[in-house]
Amino acid sequence: MNNNKYESMRTILVTGLLACSCVVTQVQAQQDNQFTSTATNAQFANSRNDTGIAADRFVSKDSAHYAQLLEFIESDFGPFDARLGEPLLAYGDMLAQRGDYSDARAILKRALHVTRINEGLYSEAQIEIVERLIECNVAEEFWGSVDENFRYLQLLYSRLYERGSDQWHYGIAQVSDWHIVAINNNLAEDLTDHLQEANKLFTLRLAMAKEEGIVDEKVLNVLQHNVETTAYHLRQQQEGISTERVYSRLESRYLDRDRVASLD
Repeated sequence: MNNNKYESMRTILVTGLLACSCVVTQVQAQQDNQFTSTATNAQFANSRNDTGIAADRFVSKDSAHYAQLLEFIESDFGPFDARLGEPLLAYGDMLAQRGDYSDARAILKRALHVTRINEGLYSEAQIEIVERLIECNVAEEFWGSVDENFRYLQLLYSRLYERGSDQWHYGIAQVSDWHIVAINNNLAEDLTDHLQEANKLFTLRLAMAKEEGIVDEKVLNVLQHNVETTAYHLRQQQEGISTERVYSRLESRYLDRDRVASLD
């Protein structure tokens, strides 16, 4: 795979999608993202868990430190104790930052498993872990896994938040952006599936915008355009007409760095 070809697209996925640059939720997303980051950093820096270990001890450049810490918690509280959550997440971050994405994914998946056991099938804590998994999978261009991650994010946001809430808009916008990026950059094995999912989400978001009385013409026009465009290409496929790049005409109008925000 040509690394130059996908460099800007990887940047969009890691820094663009997860920051949610969509027109409909741009201001809300920036506020939500800032709040989440601030709250998470403050909690991580200042809190102490029930073992009496300061959270700042989780920050280390030494893998042996994390192994020792995890072993200590496991020996006293078991392999699925909630106290393992933060050090596992910190360990995964450290591994990813130094490029050990395979090991980072394994640790993050364990963190997700521990979180599901302690907080239930659907919890807000899982969102941050899944976003970290997306970053690791994007870095190694495992697009099938990226797709699975985003679909799980959709499930989490749909189960955790009331439809139409700021959090719901924020999450669903990320997922619809992913489908557009996958289509535009030929990352999809099943183009029809991404088209169907994108059309469904754009249609839902347009309906919610109208229901909420949003009068911003730009917002409504962009959503309406995306609904019509995805529907058009789905009809083309049903009629046996091949469309190699669904949004090729739209893409030519935008630079890579503006693509996600402009299309949605």
